[in-house]
Amino acid sequence: MKKLITLVLMLCLSISLLGCSKQEVSTNNPKLDDLNMFYNTLSKNHKNLYANISKEELETEKNKIGENIETMSDSDFYYSLRHLLSLVGDAHTMLDYTNAKYSYLHALPFAIVKFDDGWHLMIINDEYKDYLGTKVLSINDIPMQEVVEKAKSIISYENEAWLETQLSNAINFKEALEYLGIINIDEDIYLTIETTDASIIQIPIIPLTEEEVQQAQLAWYERKQTPITAAQEIYRYLPLDDDTLFIQYNSCQEDPNLSMKDFAKQVETELSSTTYNTIIIDLRYNTGGNSSIINPLLNVLKKYQMKNNTQFYTLIGSSTFSSGIMNSIDTIEELNSTLLGSPSGGNVNGYGELKYFTLENTPITVSYSTKYFELIKGYEKDSLYPDISIPQSYENFENGVDAEIQWIMQNK
Repeated sequence: MKKLITLVLMLCLSISLLGCSKQEVSTNNPKLDDLNMFYNTLSKNHKNLYANISKEELETEKNKIGENIETMSDSDFYYSLRHLLSLVGDAHTMLDYTNAKYSYLHALPFAIVKFDDGWHLMIINDEYKDYLGTKVLSINDIPMQEVVEKAKSIISYENEAWLETQLSNAINFKEALEYLGIINIDEDIYLTIETTDASIIQIPIIPLTEEEVQQAQLAWYERKQTPITAAQEIYRYLPLDDDTLFIQYNSCQEDPNLSMKDFAKQVETELSSTTYNTIIIDLRYNTGGNSSIINPLLNVLKKYQMKNNTQFYTLIGSSTFSSGIMNSIDTIEELNSTLLGSPSGGNVNGYGELKYFTLENTPITVSYSTKYFELIKGYEKDSLYPDISIPQSYENFENGVDAEIQWIMQNK
């Protein structure tokens, strides 16, 4: 009997040493090991990985990647993982290279922005700077509407506003266009644009290595005039006239040179010197951070509102995301503020509170959500929608017209 017990103990020890537990066994394929780690870590730690797709469907997509992983390049693997995350439908759950992505991808020196009438060129090689601002119609004869549809498969988003905000950064890599089937492997790349005189021309786009990116001569779009309400600093205030105060809050974080507590005191001092009938809180460029940072300012504004008949407006847009959404809702609940602008990039009820992990063999870091936030009970829309929608026209942008501010000044 003692021999039998000893044999059983030795067998159990051998199984343990061989790793026959629930731990992942190495496959001798670094990419496959990383794929398994990627999927298992998310499955275990994400608050609800299968909220928008069934476990069976997501595992099927994961297995498709595994079946083709032997022949995958580093970029194919990267975009395959991005595709897998796009199916999760959580804008906070995403990935990126831990160091300069240009070591693994070839950058395309252009950037585009969506306006009501289509996509416009904002960055291009200096030799083509005269075409800045023109409308981009297609990439290699693929119409922009189709480009957007294809790009959905590598972008983590929850609504069209955030998809459009993230599009340019997603597609301005040669390997991204190849993965999406917008161009063939190593095919020449060009943008088809419509000039101001309605001519249709093509601009070649040359992929750049990491070293070439550092040396590239790029031209950036410059507006004919920049409005005084354009994004500046982390937070600031600005009287627009005798009874209208503009407060801009661009990131949910403390300014290292001016604490939010001290900024709130400055605003309080300003409010004590003049009676403002209209106060505007600009959150159009706020992509999030710590949602509680704004509290000292909200306390000052709420105290002021109790003593004055003040109309509050909160400006939101496609870059309003995460804690920027929370603070937008705070202004509704605390100040009875009217939302004005365009649909937010972030969702009202959704996942957040990020944690991170890095793959063992590939320099990729993954963020994932650990909490579910129900900011407005029963809210079922995909964005925070404004009470008053303001068109986002290229003409206004070009001429430095802040359409939201213009509407308020004309209707207050």
